[in-house]
Amino acid sequence: MAASSTQLKPVETPPPHAPSGDFMTTDQWDVWHALLDGALPAVTSKSRATGDRHQVVLPDDEFDRLLEEASKGLLPDGPGAEDVVDFFASRLGADPLVRDDCLRMLARSPARSKLAGVMGILNTRVGSLLFTGYWNPITDQPTAVRHAILQSWSQSRFTILKGLSRTITSLAAKAAVATNQPFHRLSGYTDIPRNWSRVEGFAFDFIQPGPGDEPHVIETDVVIVGSGPGGGVSAKNIAEAGHRVLVVDRGHYFPPSQLPMSQTASSQHMFENGGALATENGFMSLLAGSTWGGGGTINWSVALRPQDYVRKQWADEGLSLFGSGEYDECLDRICEFVGVGTDGVRHNHRNKLLLDASEKLGWKAFVVPQNTGNQEHDCGQCSLGCGSAVKKGPAVCWLPAAAEAGAQFMEGFTAERVTFGEDGKTATGVEGLWVARDKDGSVIAPEEERVKRRVQIRAKRVIVSSGSLRSPLLLARSGVENPQVGRNLHLHPVAMATATFDERTNGWEGGIITACNNEFENLDGEGHGVKIQPACMVPYTSISMYPWSSGIDYKMLMARYSRVSTFMAITRDRDTGRVFADPATGTPRIDYAISDHDRDHAIEGLAAIVKMLYISGATEIQPHIHGLERFTVDRQAAASFLRRMEEEEVRDPEFADPKLAAYLSRLRGMGSPAAGGDRMRRAPSAHQMGSCRMSTSPEDGVVDEGGKVWGREGLYVADASVLPSATGVNPMITVMATADWISRGVRDGL
Repeated sequence: MAASSTQLKPVETPPPHAPSGDFMTTDQWDVWHALLDGALPAVTSKSRATGDRHQVVLPDDEFDRLLEEASKGLLPDGPGAEDVVDFFASRLGADPLVRDDCLRMLARSPARSKLAGVMGILNTRVGSLLFTGYWNPITDQPTAVRHAILQSWSQSRFTILKGLSRTITSLAAKAAVATNQPFHRLSGYTDIPRNWSRVEGFAFDFIQPGPGDEPHVIETDVVIVGSGPGGGVSAKNIAEAGHRVLVVDRGHYFPPSQLPMSQTASSQHMFENGGALATENGFMSLLAGSTWGGGGTINWSVALRPQDYVRKQWADEGLSLFGSGEYDECLDRICEFVGVGTDGVRHNHRNKLLLDASEKLGWKAFVVPQNTGNQEHDCGQCSLGCGSAVKKGPAVCWLPAAAEAGAQFMEGFTAERVTFGEDGKTATGVEGLWVARDKDGSVIAPEEERVKRRVQIRAKRVIVSSGSLRSPLLLARSGVENPQVGRNLHLHPVAMATATFDERTNGWEGGIITACNNEFENLDGEGHGVKIQPACMVPYTSISMYPWSSGIDYKMLMARYSRVSTFMAITRDRDTGRVFADPATGTPRIDYAISDHDRDHAIEGLAAIVKMLYISGATEIQPHIHGLERFTVDRQAAASFLRRMEEEEVRDPEFADPKLAAYLSRLRGMGSPAAGGDRMRRAPSAHQMGSCRMSTSPEDGVVDEGGKVWGREGLYVADASVLPSATGVNPMITVMATADWISRGVRDGL
């Protein structure tokens, strides 16, 4: 690959054309937009107020204190105090870009018709009185009242009101931090990494069937449905053995010269369901790749091998593969090919803090290997796509290697079903629909305006590598009736906490996760617990998960974003959920609730994060638990504890600072089922595993130890869905090593 510095920013990739908003009437949209105004209101002081009913007016002294705090850390040559005033006075809910982003997310929601109905009820006097206590509808209320209504809903004992508040505030926050330019200017955040330079990626040659009434027929030896880590490894292994390979994917290829995209474009082009995928109960949001290269294109470079105790658990369940030397060889091959190592790691503020705090507290922590060939990789925006091509994901290494061995590729192909021979058991290929790019080569026009063609792929073997959310749906559509299909879904629930510092931390700069604390990975004695890692600081993956208590508080967080850092406790979940198809659209829906067992572990992880931040100079700490106040660090108490720690008098700050101990007690109490069980709201998940799990019998799983679907011939699954349980670590290396084993078996069978 050749690189040059002639272009200082990526080629702009617009988001797809906005969907129709006709699922709500004009009056219903007016109610929605009025509530957006309440979620992120215009805020000003009494002396600056203009009498505009859209302003929330604070006393001068209160606003001045807010302004002073928000102005800390501003760059000398950047925005000044008046820019902060203007930011607080802006109506983010009235920003066309914020409204457009919300429309895109709502249009994909399976609950959009229900939401429209609620907006209609709120537009009536009776409905307004019932839901808000006010006779006049929300659209007639000043913003201060709308803001107060949302606050009361967030504390309501009625599930529908809490859910409504959560939906409005979370979508408003995500849209605002992704699109609002005054916020980006104030914080200094940009979607483009520093020192970005143009890199030309691999020149994939995609099959283009062209228009036609008859199905386009392709013959091959092996068709692989999915281009992510599992599919990429499989393609290389089988193509290099001299067999014909075709890799198909519903996503499209975006070369490094177009990466990273903006947050709005990336969520629409590169993530499942536009990045707006949530569990049925609304308590968890999921990030899953849906682009060429799959999750390997938008993940964060973490390259951790599965731990020995996890492999032993799987081997003890009868899957001897995971305890074998052959699996060690699979891991070694994978790590060597993608250049797993730590030589190029350079820690930023968050990662250095995690290592230093762990050492002071006497906790285990380590430097996280990266799949970067030991090159320095300070791309904090990798979740928007890696423009440097240093991260060796499938589109950078596995699929180009497969192409050089003769593999073929098709983007924009949605596999609808696997076909079978006359015996009903032997896979013979895949059928589906191909959708062309736009006339100019982009993918922003609606599908109905682009060329479509039915495609029949005839193959000797079929490997499904569509991920834990899509693979089980394809098997079910194809007539695989095993009741385990779609079940046993693990999500690695994430609990988060955000801290504020006096100094700028610019958390979006540098490597995302280069350090990990594993002190609490085995809290139940059976291998279940949490890993503590820094979170990605691209705004929509971090502060959009912040618990909303007021719009003023949220605007303050946005204003001082350059001084905040977010950390996460990733839970190895013991208990599971399921994925199933939406009956109307066929898209994935997720039924998953965090169990009491797993929630307890997540809460202990949060407590540990609070302790690390307490000794590391944070001024305020906010665990992402709804209703739990921020913890303001007593500087004198923290300094006293650090002195005592050096003298080895005490190791745990919880037993040294009564104020901290009381706060952690409240944290643990509010996270418990007795506190309602839903306060750990908006917990994200970026790891989905197990929905077609490997097993020793069809009663316990979907595929055998070789990845073959039970009761079928020639049909295999090779992705994260086959993992027997949660890995407890970022699963990319485990997925690829398992796919290496499965695809080598397919290769040898041919």
